[in-house]
Amino acid sequence: MRAGDQSYWPAIADWLMAAALAVGCTACRAHSAAQNPLEPPPTLPSQAVEPPVQSGIYGFSGAGAPFAEPEGVIGECVWIFDERNHRQIAKGECDERSPGKFRVVLKPGRYVVHGPGGNNSVEVKPGAWVKVESVASLPLAP
Repeated sequence: MRAGDQSYWPAIADWLMAAALAVGCTACRAHSAAQNPLEPPPTLPSQAVEPPVQSGIYGFSGAGAPFAEPEGVIGECVWIFDERNHRQIAKGECDERSPGKFRVVLKPGRYVVHGPGGNNSVEVKPGAWVKVESVASLPLAP
């Protein structure tokens, strides 16, 4: 068989596929011999999974005129900074289905929440949710 033959390239492709499968199957056997496929892999101390965070802030972000119901923001609506107010930690998103409503998961600690109504210092405790209302006051129309 030579490079000019029509059967040369399909034969080479078949050979390469067989070689790849052989290498892959050898690696699979070595891995499966070391571990029972029904048991989860051992967890090393450095791989320990932290439990999910069950705390944070929630609330409303928007603007309104006096004596009127405020309208909620859509998109990014609050920004959470560290307690020194230097570094942004997270941001809150307000969905168009529920304008102004947000929920941000945060680890326990002290934060500064920036929103349309100004900055609010909050303390999030383990397992607790802090309600934040950030509403900018618009002037009355003439």
